[in-house]
Amino acid sequence: MKKFRILCCIFIALAALPLAAGVSFGSADLNDKDEILFTVRRDFPGTPSYRTLFYAKLVNGSPAESPRALTCYPERMELLSHGKVLQIRNRYGTARYSFETDTLEWLEQTDTIPLDSMPLFPRAVSPDGVWSCFVVKTGFAEGTLMFENSATGRRTSLDPHAAVSYDSLPVKWAPDSSLVLYAKEGTVRFCSPDALFRGIEIDEAYREIGPGSIDSVCWAGGSVFYIDGDMLYKISVKELYTTGLYSPVIGRGTPVGRLPESFDPSRDMFSVDKNGTSLLLIKSGKTFSRYRLSGNTADYLPVVFSRPYVSDFGPLVDAVVLWSSDGTPYVWMRLMPYSGGKPMAAVYRASDSLSPLLTAENSCRPVVSPDGSRAAFFSGSTVYVYDVSSWKRIGELSGENTASAVWDGNDTLYVGGDRSVRRWNVASGTSRALVLSSASSCSWDRETGRATVTAGGKTFSLDASLKEWTELSAPRENTVSVQNGRYRVFFGTTPNTRFENALYVRILSGKATTKAAFPESVQKTPARKKAALAFDAYDSADGLPLILASLDTYNIRGTFFFNGEFIRRYPKETKQISLTGNTCASLFFSEMDFTKSPFVIDEDFIRRGLARNEDEFFRCTGKELSLLWHAPFYRVTSAARKAGKKAGYAYAEAVNGDGERSTNAGQAAPSARDSSAYAEYPSTAALIEACITALTENGGGIVPVSVGSSRKPASERVYQKLDLLISAIIDAGFDIVDADELSE
Repeated sequence: MKKFRILCCIFIALAALPLAAGVSFGSADLNDKDEILFTVRRDFPGTPSYRTLFYAKLVNGSPAESPRALTCYPERMELLSHGKVLQIRNRYGTARYSFETDTLEWLEQTDTIPLDSMPLFPRAVSPDGVWSCFVVKTGFAEGTLMFENSATGRRTSLDPHAAVSYDSLPVKWAPDSSLVLYAKEGTVRFCSPDALFRGIEIDEAYREIGPGSIDSVCWAGGSVFYIDGDMLYKISVKELYTTGLYSPVIGRGTPVGRLPESFDPSRDMFSVDKNGTSLLLIKSGKTFSRYRLSGNTADYLPVVFSRPYVSDFGPLVDAVVLWSSDGTPYVWMRLMPYSGGKPMAAVYRASDSLSPLLTAENSCRPVVSPDGSRAAFFSGSTVYVYDVSSWKRIGELSGENTASAVWDGNDTLYVGGDRSVRRWNVASGTSRALVLSSASSCSWDRETGRATVTAGGKTFSLDASLKEWTELSAPRENTVSVQNGRYRVFFGTTPNTRFENALYVRILSGKATTKAAFPESVQKTPARKKAALAFDAYDSADGLPLILASLDTYNIRGTFFFNGEFIRRYPKETKQISLTGNTCASLFFSEMDFTKSPFVIDEDFIRRGLARNEDEFFRCTGKELSLLWHAPFYRVTSAARKAGKKAGYAYAEAVNGDGERSTNAGQAAPSARDSSAYAEYPSTAALIEACITALTENGGGIVPVSVGSSRKPASERVYQKLDLLISAIIDAGFDIVDADELSE
């Protein structure tokens, strides 16, 4: 197996260490024109940490207008207008780099420093860059799915109640950008963006393909492939409108084969090669099956191979299918090591078996060129490009930690790094910086009056319009000043808990006055409260890889409560959790509802159950459980609580969806075995909203999340949206701590 490993320098390793959450100001320079340059660094869990350069003109001790960001960190990038414009998005707003003028213009920019930890949502841009789909957040886990014309900015709504995700959108574009498929209210639909904006598109009721999610459909060549139940259909683009209008009469397309079992739109995914001859199905994120498409038939599809992913290395988090020019499928996988380390990525050939080809440390999802022939991977400070057919490395670019990348054709890759956005010609190997992403230091050039920045050991100068950067051949020795005849700038303390310091401007003439450059940075805020995540491991480990990946992304710890049955069924996973640094606690030995048990729940019964669970955990991991527990399903009696306390255990109480705590017999938090932590809620979006309400009303608490539920499958589980839940808790003013800090 070939390997490409990312060698991390010392400064990269240090960057991975936990950082104090908040905003900090630094590196200020004041010139004689009362103009200041300064940097602002954001350090929030789950989001990249970067230092943005700002400019402000002082008038009467305050910025004449909102300070202006001069660097643009590429949290997300999209190519628009047939490749003429590169769009760069981050917390501060949206900017566009024009290749016609070689300048960066901010399309929109915030007036304040953003303090939220929620990552930016993705955008699905049409292949020609004319249209864009994205979600405008209206709640913690819900938003409005929008259509936008990239050139005019005109928008229209597709779905006012779309579920949100940090990784994907419920849309898929046709290769020629003429149509888009989207999922709404459990139904797959389609539309023409041009017709929609011109007001001539037919009613949505006549643009339905059938029930399912966006994973129920895929484009292949000039056709749409759609799975309903166990039947695979093929619909020509020319027949889509006919199918939408007359599907009750003529059906949903041409049957091209039957699967051996029903397709689950909430858990399964499939992909068809561009020639429409081969299908790869990923069932429940575990079983990989390849089928041959041989014609129009309702018979079962011929199986090339079918096997589950089984590895001693670690469980699968997610997967992406790539196709070679000859129709051979390859699968990129992200794995969570049983050893407790960082996520790993691997590429497998899926021709007649699953054969590993490449491994990478903590790699991003592949960024695939428009024709699918090349795939870029980045991790740490290096970007690699591979030929998808041969999996030979054809390009390598290093020097910066990469945040995002986007292809322009099959030879040019725009690479968004932590210091600059570079245009890389993969064929020639040449690259040049277009935009600065961040600034380690800044100053005014006293000779030219221009702003200069040091980034990655290089010095750049900004033109008078503050739009175009030029790399200098040699660094300038500029003297930094914090005072002129009218003002003095300095960094001071602040009562705002979200800021580590504040930038102040002192007026030196007339009445001495001190003002903050950003008024919100000195507003007093209450101390942050505490919340904990309790992951209940009963009899399934379905959600464990996603849970561990989310905790790793946010660099936080959870508290895992183990049931004896889980330890026996999943010894590797139990040991894996124990090696990740998360707290391991007891969920009692058996799956028993104490409030309905026919047995006598006395002190001896509780002591024996807790002790037996300790022994099982120790035999499995060689470690001890913490002295923390809660009753199965959070249903507990006062006698059981007292018995646990006598045994030396603290009890973990969970808040429920009504803002109460499950303290009395019969009054339990919703079952962790159900599809979500709060079973009565219809969706994860509603659950998260209720969770935040409960935490706010209680001033904190323990939030229960099931590790998996094998007996009661559901369309959506909380662990599938754990990143949304975590960011919502943080942005609601809570620090996530171990459950033992909140236990009784």
